[in-house]
Amino acid sequence: MELSGVALTTSAAALLLSLLMLVLILSQDSRSVGSRVYALFVLLMMLWISGVLISRLGSLTNAEPNPISFGLRLTEIGFAGACIVAYLLVFVLSSGQTQPARRLIYAAVLSVLVLQTILLISAEPSRYQVRADGALIYRLSDFGIILYGLISAATLALLWQRRRKLKNRWSFFGVSLFSIGVLGELFSPELRYRNLSSTLSALGTLAISYAMLQTQIIAPLIGRAQQLESVRAVGLSITQSLNLSQVLETIAERAALILQADSALIFLNHGDYLELAAQYNLSPKFIGARLAYGEGLVGCAAKTRQTQHVENYSRDWRGAPDVPYAKQGFGSAVAVPLLIDQDVQGVLLVVAGVDSKRFDRDDLHLLGLLSPQAAIAIANSRNYEAQRQLTDDLTKATHQLRDMDKVKTQMLQMTSHQLKNPLFSAISTLENLQDEVRDSPDSNLHESLRIIRAELQRMERIVSNILNLERVQNGKLALTELNIAPIIEAAVRDFSRQAEQRNIALEVHCEPLLPPLRGDRHFLTQALANLLENALKFTPDGGKVSVHAELIEDCVVIKVSDNGVGIPPEALSRVFERFFRAEQPNAAHARGSGLGLSLVKAVVDAHNGRVWLESAVGQGTTVYMALPISVTDRQRLPA
Repeated sequence: MELSGVALTTSAAALLLSLLMLVLILSQDSRSVGSRVYALFVLLMMLWISGVLISRLGSLTNAEPNPISFGLRLTEIGFAGACIVAYLLVFVLSSGQTQPARRLIYAAVLSVLVLQTILLISAEPSRYQVRADGALIYRLSDFGIILYGLISAATLALLWQRRRKLKNRWSFFGVSLFSIGVLGELFSPELRYRNLSSTLSALGTLAISYAMLQTQIIAPLIGRAQQLESVRAVGLSITQSLNLSQVLETIAERAALILQADSALIFLNHGDYLELAAQYNLSPKFIGARLAYGEGLVGCAAKTRQTQHVENYSRDWRGAPDVPYAKQGFGSAVAVPLLIDQDVQGVLLVVAGVDSKRFDRDDLHLLGLLSPQAAIAIANSRNYEAQRQLTDDLTKATHQLRDMDKVKTQMLQMTSHQLKNPLFSAISTLENLQDEVRDSPDSNLHESLRIIRAELQRMERIVSNILNLERVQNGKLALTELNIAPIIEAAVRDFSRQAEQRNIALEVHCEPLLPPLRGDRHFLTQALANLLENALKFTPDGGKVSVHAELIEDCVVIKVSDNGVGIPPEALSRVFERFFRAEQPNAAHARGSGLGLSLVKAVVDAHNGRVWLESAVGQGTTVYMALPISVTDRQRLPA
């Protein structure tokens, strides 16, 4: 009897703990079918064990009326109901069958439960006897033994069949222990009157309760932690790596681990089709497989922009397979569109094997929280890839351009060197010819020779500019300390006759006592000559050209101004480029090579100075050259 008392105490304690867990579970989720079936099962177990306790106490007392019959009636009702609901509970714990099939099974089980309850209430109570030692001996009907034996065997068979689909291993252990206790109650009177079989079923109920607690409360909490970790991991993948392939593999792996799935795939959107770009735990030979919008579970998710879920791929999906062998190898599957403002970046497909778990609404919720982060990661990585490709293309183009520019420069240099001597010879010959025909009365001949001489001189200037530009860019300068004012005045004198012939006022003003510069006299003279030549060329007859030089801070600023045709605004940014000539409708007569200002800029840059200009169409142009004074004179300047 001591063993029976211990068993009863254990049963009561197990059910009280189960009841506490039931309260926690119902407070978390009281509307789901699983919670309600589990609650019904625990309450029926309470009836069973309560009936055992009442009848056991009645056998130990002489109270009137004797509660043994009432206790046995409760025992039979609780026992029968728990046996039937246990079968239904296996379906709940394994998330089995489609919704219509589950409803049919629920209705059938509840109908049997109600029928058996009515029969137990209306039938005569079980016969019993109390032995001298206080043990309560009672027997079950043969019909009940056969019926509930078959139900328990069916429960064990169903449990074994769906063992891999259970969310928690304690579920398998609990239902197995409960069913063993039921079979012991049915076929072993010794276990029955010692209350050992009911204790086994009560302990099984405790194990089932723990499994439900883990599934409904503990697992979601862990899932939330995993979700935060996953979001963090995806965020790190964005910041630590912008390599698209690496980001996709991280997302696929993380999604599979969160849902404890067998594999995961990511399809990227390419406009008219979706292409498999990454996979986790699947054959890499499928990479590159394509699906049209609306084709496959993935295409359907992309087209509808909604999550697509099937519990059994081979049974529930009637469309085209997402990858080869999907019909044979996929079980439960979820396809989640990866969206940014309804723009489909791709689709995440998470798959469980045929005999693996079934995805539930918690799994879908986790994927729903992960998908925006995944979409952002993909978008950022694709933008980075596109930008990198563009940068590579630009770099290559800059190099296709540098090489071309180098070849062009080499050709120009070679041509210039080759032309220098023939030009000198041609000009000398022309001068001799002009001397010989100076007394000729043929005016046309003199004009022709003048034009030839002017064109040869123009060609000579072009060659000279090219060669000078080459020397400046190669750093071949002869730097000495020099005064800039005499150089400016000499350059103005060289162009004074040309200005007089066109009635252009040519003015010069240099601030007194300008400090010396460290520079190359030849190239500074050439730069000033180019500026004066341009100013006169683009100034109409009767205009004005002026040259000013003044000390501003630690630079001598030389300003060459004219009131000529000016430069169009769209050409201002390119005027210092080699061979660039702006389109100036009012200066069609002015001819040039486009090398003058580029040489000016090269000379000023070689002197660590700065050159810029201001211009307005029809109002004229002003070019500024800022040349730094020598270090010695800079120290002498007043503070």
